[in-house]
Amino acid sequence: MTDTRTTGARSRVLLLLLSALLLAAPLVLVSPVPASAHEDVHAEIVRIAPVVVGPDDTQQVALRVTNDTDAELTGLTAELGVGWRPVTTRAGVASWAAGESGLAATQLREPLDPVPPGESVQTTLSLDVRALRLGEAAPWGPRQMSVRVADGSTTLELLHSFLLYDPGTGAASSDQAPPPPVSLTVAAPVTGPVFDPAAPEDYADTVVDRSAPGARYDRLLAAATSPVGALSLAVDPAVVAAAEQSSDDDATAWADRLRRTGGPGVVTLPVGDPDLAALAHAGTGASTVAEIAEGGGALPASWSPADDWGPRVAWPAGAVDAPTLATAARAGAGAVVAAEGATLPDDAVGGVGAATAAGGQVPLAAADPVLGAVLGSATGSGRSVDEPAATVQQLLADTAVLAADAAATGDATAVVAALPRGWSPDVATFDAVLGPLAEQSWVEVVDLTAALADPAAEDVPAEVADEAVAESELAPGVVRDLVAASDDVAAFATVAADPDALTAGVDRDLFAPMSVAYRDDVEARTVAVGLAEDRARQVQSGISVLDRADVLLISDAGDLPVRVRNELPVDARVTVRLRPDDPRLVVETVPEIVVPAGESRDAQVRVRAIGSGDVTLDVEVTAPSGVEVTAPTEFALSVRAGWETVGTAVIAAGVGLLFLTGIWRTVRRGRSDRRTTGEQVAESAVPTDRPRTVPSQDASPEDTES
Repeated sequence: MTDTRTTGARSRVLLLLLSALLLAAPLVLVSPVPASAHEDVHAEIVRIAPVVVGPDDTQQVALRVTNDTDAELTGLTAELGVGWRPVTTRAGVASWAAGESGLAATQLREPLDPVPPGESVQTTLSLDVRALRLGEAAPWGPRQMSVRVADGSTTLELLHSFLLYDPGTGAASSDQAPPPPVSLTVAAPVTGPVFDPAAPEDYADTVVDRSAPGARYDRLLAAATSPVGALSLAVDPAVVAAAEQSSDDDATAWADRLRRTGGPGVVTLPVGDPDLAALAHAGTGASTVAEIAEGGGALPASWSPADDWGPRVAWPAGAVDAPTLATAARAGAGAVVAAEGATLPDDAVGGVGAATAAGGQVPLAAADPVLGAVLGSATGSGRSVDEPAATVQQLLADTAVLAADAAATGDATAVVAALPRGWSPDVATFDAVLGPLAEQSWVEVVDLTAALADPAAEDVPAEVADEAVAESELAPGVVRDLVAASDDVAAFATVAADPDALTAGVDRDLFAPMSVAYRDDVEARTVAVGLAEDRARQVQSGISVLDRADVLLISDAGDLPVRVRNELPVDARVTVRLRPDDPRLVVETVPEIVVPAGESRDAQVRVRAIGSGDVTLDVEVTAPSGVEVTAPTEFALSVRAGWETVGTAVIAAGVGLLFLTGIWRTVRRGRSDRRTTGEQVAESAVPTDRPRTVPSQDASPEDTES
């Protein structure tokens, strides 16, 4: 009996469990599944109007369903769900927008027309807000809203958005009012391509291409100067200068429009957009950082920004750390836009503060990652103006929560959305997204210059990491090598009356691999480093000392000629110094000479010998800066001190001996018996009758005398 009762009890428990499962089964079957459950059926929210509703309004959601299958879809339904509770945190906004939750409470369900294969159908879901029974006392702010496309109990697509509720909107009146506005700044960098030392003309050509109508630079300027006026630009001066110097009409027109219409919404970056993080982690000195930030000759000497543009700002790539922040200040930046890595205190709502760098306070905009990511993906080139409806609602919801938090804490609110390098906007889509934001009472769109100049930011301390090194940075050792090469060229260039004539192009080549643009092409950067260093060495090889044979010095002092050759395109002023390896030779002068371009000149170096022997002379040719400008050179000198004196004495003695010999011979000839005396001459002059005889050829001397 007991076993029978036990078995019956177990059976009843199993039946109850089975019944519960059967009752729960339909709930499991109709529960929503992740969006895009059917890969060939797509749905998108085309339009939400109005973007903010009041108690007496009707919320309309235009929905488009596309069938990419080979068969017609029938029996589909669309459900609109709206939650009653407001979303009060940014995390809640982000979570719902990402589709991490299921359906909101279903408010209406409508059938969809059949969708032929490869085609789309569109419907509008209209919800009377009064059906939500929110009333005038309901809290202001965003609510969860969902749209589900289903085939029976199967979810084909699930979309999330937000209903923005303002009880003071429409015919109703309410004591509630939106909170004070949040300051919103949207900024994008305008930077150039890589500068290739092997093909410098490619940089200018790329700038021309990007400045063409409809190209990236043109789109950025169009978004910045549209009626919405919601985009600030941080421009690389090298890009603007290249466009201005171009012979292309579109490029020069773009640069002219930028100057005329940019205003405070345009700020400048360091020239060439150098990678400040790489410079910082290499320990680059302040003066060198300042020099690199001026571009190494990338700008014409007369170039200057427009009078109404904002200040220079730094926009480091990747996470900003303490060394990078200090380097940005040394680069002349009056403010820093930190796309990553900067944080503000937990009790500060907003993204603009002040950071300590290089012994002072620097305004710092800690970019909001959510707003930047949403705007960048939703408004990039190629997006349709119909697509951002859900994006608009998400941004409205996010900024509404920001504004509400600021009102609750009493803090001023400023938020910066920093768009990535390379971002190219679809201008119509960008305006369609930012336009509704700019129209709301809780959003105030301000340019980057105004945001960074806000006095309230001084009281908000910003913090950055002690060190954050990106894998794509140029290695510190390579940075130091390039800086050393630039220093060497600068010291060498003092041989010229105008050193810039030699260093401008070389410095640009050496600084180019340090740009942010090369982070995306490490192999090309390695090649660029090698080319830049080769060119630096080539310039420094323009002066040489010509070889000469060994020299023999036979005097106690003399001038040694040293022939210097100048292959540079400019005249070179150099100093020639000889350094003997033996004290028996003393160098008395260090001449300075000017060698014309493409010619050779001798420098006469005075030396004095105090002994004889073989001496090796090292030749040093230096620039006015003191740096050697030629390769090590030497020549041998045989010193025979006194040989000249001995030789002179020998020659003098020989000449004297010859002189004395001549005198002796003359005297000896005067004593010859065959010479006629004076008396004989006198006697021969006396007339005589004595006949004169002419000796014959055979007569002897004795006969002749007689």
